[in-house]
Parts: sequence; C-alpha cells; structure tokens
Amino acid sequence: MSALPWREHPAAREEYLDALAWYDDQEAGLGDRLGDDLDNGVDFIREWPESAPLYRGRQRIPRLRRKGTDVFPYGIIYFVRDDEVIVVAYAHERRRPGYWRKRLKDL
Repeated sequence: MSALPWREHPAAREEYLDALAWYDDQEAGLGDRLGDDLDNGVDFIREWPESAPLYRGRQRIPRLRRKGTDVFPYGIIYFVRDDEVIVVAYAHERRRPGYWRKRLKDL
C-alpha cells in the first residue's frame, strides 16, 4: 500500500506552527525537533492509517483516531475519508480534551 494523501484542518496547521514557535522560543532547535516528531507521526499515519486506536471520546462519526508522537506530549487526531487522511488537530496531551471537536463540522 502506498501512502495516502492527506490534508489538515486550517486550525490544525495553525496550532502546528504555533507549537513549533513556542518550543523554539524555549530552546533553539526544539521547534524543529517537535516538527520532526509530528511529521514522522503523519508519515506513519499515511502508511498505516488504521493502526492507531480509535479515539475514545463521545464522537463516533467520523471514526476518529489518535496517534501519539514518539518524543513530545502530542497526539495527532485524524480520520480517513475516501482514502484521504484528514488531520483535525495536533493536540497537546495537557490541553483540554476534545477542544478540537468543533472543527469536525468544517470537514
């Protein structure tokens, strides 16, 4: 199987960039490391989209999944529709759970 195409909710792209900038402000190069961690997660999802567990929140449709990152405390919230990965959020583990649910109506 080849990697699925993917896209992000615009707010997910914004939070990705904001997180990179915040980590880089903490220590030079740390934002790049976070970016690598998140990008590796997306690459994994694109290759094996069904491998991450289903998200256990109340939302059942679409079939949301959460892939944790390897180094940083982030989860990539996504679903697959029409053979395309759609990233809803790059959610920090200590942020309010489900804050991104309102984004689903836009997708």
